[in-house]
Formats: sequence, C-alpha cells, structure tokens
Amino acid sequence: MNISKQSLFIILGIIIISVVAGIMSLHSTHTYTETKEKIIQEMRYDSNYLGTLLQKNLSDLVSSYAINEYDKLIFNSIQHRDNFAIIVEDYNMGKILGKKSYVSGKIRDTDWKIIEYDHENNLHKQQVAASYYSDSYAITAPSGDKIGTISIHISDRSMNEELNKIISETVQSTLLISTILIVLLFIIIRFFILKPLSNIIATLNNSDADGLPHELIPDDGSLEIFALANTMNKMVSSIRDSNIMLKEQHKKLLEQKKNLNYQASHDRLTGLANHYLFDNRLQQGIRKSKRNATKIALLIIDLDHFKEINDSYGHKTGDKILKIAAQRLNEIIRKEDTLARLGGDEFTIITEDSKQGQNASLLATKILKVLKKPITLNANTFYVGSSIGISFYPDNGESSEDLLKYADAAMYKAKDEGRNNFQYYNTEMTRQALERVVMETSLRTALKNNEFWVYYQPQVDGKTDELTGMEALVRWQSPSMGLVSPAKFIPLAESTGLIVQLDRLVMKSAMTQIAKWYKAGFNPGMLAMNLAIKQLKQKDFITVFEALIKETGCKTEWLALEVSEGQIMDKPEEAIKVLKEISESRSRVSYR
Repeated sequence: MNISKQSLFIILGIIIISVVAGIMSLHSTHTYTETKEKIIQEMRYDSNYLGTLLQKNLSDLVSSYAINEYDKLIFNSIQHRDNFAIIVEDYNMGKILGKKSYVSGKIRDTDWKIIEYDHENNLHKQQVAASYYSDSYAITAPSGDKIGTISIHISDRSMNEELNKIISETVQSTLLISTILIVLLFIIIRFFILKPLSNIIATLNNSDADGLPHELIPDDGSLEIFALANTMNKMVSSIRDSNIMLKEQHKKLLEQKKNLNYQASHDRLTGLANHYLFDNRLQQGIRKSKRNATKIALLIIDLDHFKEINDSYGHKTGDKILKIAAQRLNEIIRKEDTLARLGGDEFTIITEDSKQGQNASLLATKILKVLKKPITLNANTFYVGSSIGISFYPDNGESSEDLLKYADAAMYKAKDEGRNNFQYYNTEMTRQALERVVMETSLRTALKNNEFWVYYQPQVDGKTDELTGMEALVRWQSPSMGLVSPAKFIPLAESTGLIVQLDRLVMKSAMTQIAKWYKAGFNPGMLAMNLAIKQLKQKDFITVFEALIKETGCKTEWLALEVSEGQIMDKPEEAIKVLKEISESRSRVSYR
C-alpha cells in the first residue's frame, strides 16, 4: 500500500495558513465586539452627561415657564449631538393648561432632520419606543420639588454605520496582514537552515535578567540568516538603549503625573485647593470628626465689591486682587486647615477639631480684618472687604452638600446685613458669637480703664474660729453691663490670652493690700491667689513675680499660690520647673 507523503513545506504551509486565519478571525471578532461596547459606553456617557447638563439648565427655565427658552436649549442640544429625540414633560405648564403635563421636544425624521415632537402622533411614539437607548431625568426646582422630566432617546443608526465601516476596514486589514504573514512565513520556512537556527536559539537562551543575550547573535549562514542575525543584534542594542531611555522617561512621567495631579486638585490662579480637592478634604474631615466626635467649621468667604472692580479695571487687576486675598488668607489659617477657591471671588476654609463655635468667630474676625486692609496696585488703592458664612458639622448637617449649602446661605445673610461681617447658619450661634466679640472688646477696654476690683474672702479655721488667710477674688464692675460674673469673662480671658494681664493686675493689687494690713499691725494670714497655667508658661513670670515682691513690700511667706492640677498636666515638665523656682522663693504652692 503506497502512502503518498506530503512535503513538510506544504504541511507547514497549511498549518500556518490555518493558524494565521484563525488568529486574525478571533482578533477581528474581538476588535468588533470591543469597538461596539466602547461605542455603547460612549453613547451612555454622552446621554448621562447631556441629561445632567439639561437637568441643571432646565430647572430655572421650567420654574419660570420659559417654554421658548428651553425649546431653543433642546434644539441646540440635539443639533450638536447624534441624539434621536429629546422630550420634556413640564408639570408647571401642564397645571396652567389643565393637564398632567405639557409635553414638548425634538425628534429626527427619516431624513435625520430635526422636527417638533408630537406626543399624540403614533408614529413618533413608536419611533421613540423603538429607540436603541433611552434615559429619563427628573427636573427639580431649587426647593427640591419635582417639576418635570426630560428623556433622551438615542438611535443605533450612527453606531451601525460606524460598525459597518469598522467591519469593512477590519476585513481588509486582516486579509492584508494575513497575506503578508503567510508569505513571510513561507519564505522563512523555504530557506530554513537548522544549524544557524539552533545557534541563534542557543545564543538567545543565554540571556540576562531582561531577556537580552549576553553575546552577539551569530550571523553565519545564508544571506537571510545573516540579515536576520544582524537585525536582531541591532534590535538588542536598540533595546538596551531603550531601557535606559525608558527609565529616564519613567522618571519624567512620574514628575509629569505629580504635576498633573497638582493641577487637577489646585486652582490655576491662586495655587489653592480647587473644588475637587476641597470636596475631598471636607468628606475626609467629616469621616474623621465622626470617629473622634469633634466638630468641623466651614467658612465661605465672598469678596465684597469685587465684581465692580473686575468690571471697571479688567480681569488682570481682578486676578491680582484674588492672589493677594488668597495670600492673606493663607497667612492666618493653621497648617491643618484647608483653604480653597471655589471659583470667582469665593473662597472657603475647612477648620477641623473646632471644639467651640467661638473659635470660628475668632478666625472670621481675623479674616474680616485682613481682607479689609487696602490693596494698592498700579497707583490705585482698592478696598474690598468680605462677607462670611459659617456652618458646623454635625450641628447644621452631616453631608458636605448640606454644610456647603448652609454656609452659603449664611454668607448671603451676611451680605444682607450690610456686608463686611460674618453670620452663622444658626442664628443663636450668631448671637453668641457677636456677644463674645463684644465681650472681648469690653474686656480689653476694662483692663485699660482699671474696671477690675479685687475682693478678699476670709479663710477661717473651723475648730478655733481663727482667721487663717484671705483668698483674692477678681470682680469686673462694667459701666455698661454692671457686675459681670467671673464664669463669663474668665474663660474668655483664658482663650484670648488676656488672663496673663488680668492675673498680674490681681497679683499686684492683692500683694499691695496684704502688705498694708501687715504694716498696719493686722494679721490677715496667708494670701491665696489663683494662677492660670498660661501665666506660668510666660518666660518672664519669675522676673515679674520677684519684681512685684520688691515693689509691693509683700513677703513671700505670706503668699499661697494655687494652680489647677488639670492645667499642670498639659505640660507637666515645664510647669514643675516653674513651680520649683517659685517654691525656692519661699512662697507656698498648692494644687486644686
């Protein structure tokens, strides 16, 4: 039985043709499927983007019954896109017409021209129902009420045209590539020489960590083998050079990525955080504050009269003013605070760990003061000022949207109140903050005008009824407010740092009085005085204390200084060092 044997060349040729044809077919199918999915994704993204955009723009138009305006808007939207139909249901106009809704919109006819949509036309209804992709979006009023819907319908006409074009191109490229590959492979097989090939493989196997051969590929053999070996050697050399270049390019790309990330999260003009980074920081702050049970204060700052300056002197001047305002704001906030520019002349500050609402008023007061300073540009002096709105987490809301909305509302209230002031979203907090500002101003005035009096509370031994000492107590007799409770002004004095000046006033008055009693022949006992921890932290406290001893004639053995243990534990090493120095002066130190 004779069995005809086929040439290896033919067998390999059949295998090569089958494999290449199969691979290219799979590649073409994959390319078609991937392209179709990409087109569908783009179609959905475009629909969602257009729907979101129209939602925002139609809200005010529907609320104001501006049918012609939103009809133009819909026409422009469908004209510049490949949408099949855009339909609007207007509940407000529907109520006026005595219907559930007023339906209008645009649709394309068979010639792809834009015509008015007729909701009573059955053909239009059928065409809309048969559209390839549809999406509906609610139209809401500023109050949150639903006032209509907008639906976007997309045909598969353009997608089919593009896919047919891709099929045609893919078939042509597949045939061309397949033909080229098959021909090249036949040529290689035809002139295959086993020994040179084995040498090449052996050389390639002896490679480094990057897969590159340690030695040059041998070029002995036919002209084709020589050319192949020479080409591969050039390629290896090129790859080695490319690896070096890739490492350098990788470094550059990392730097570019860093710059792009910065540009994506920062305002181009001022270099401050932009809306994206602001929103991210605010959400992070909310999560952190929720875990730690702390507060966040959100301040929105709007420059007063900026629009008039921008319109009168131009955008370049306006931009310079914005930069100066941003720089001034950046200089007065803490490192952990976030300062951002939301756009235009509107800035915002996120300050975390705000234990008291009054802290926000202190920052707002600084902002008002620093932005009120005149700005001189090109021999012109500008007075800007600002209006500030403040909201708190979690007092006013638990979402970033609510906090921003409420701070914005408070800012507009500040403008309504005459500008150049700040307002809390909570009116009671506004009242308390203003009261604190007035109290702080009055407290500073009281220190200048000597409105504080020192009272002395006797300390008596309960067993013998003998007088053992006097405790110095400070009282504020205000001309406008009368006798002010220490519970109101002592915490304020501590938070503003005025407690140092107040303590020294009390020390001088009390030490003078106790010396007078002893000189007059009385025996009032020990003079007890309470000292704030901020007093002990003053670098010159020991010097001032010793100077008062000499000035008043008070002896150190007559004094008992009282300090709160809770205050000492804030920085115990510093406090203990100061207390030791006081003790060495023979004064008695006690802890409460």
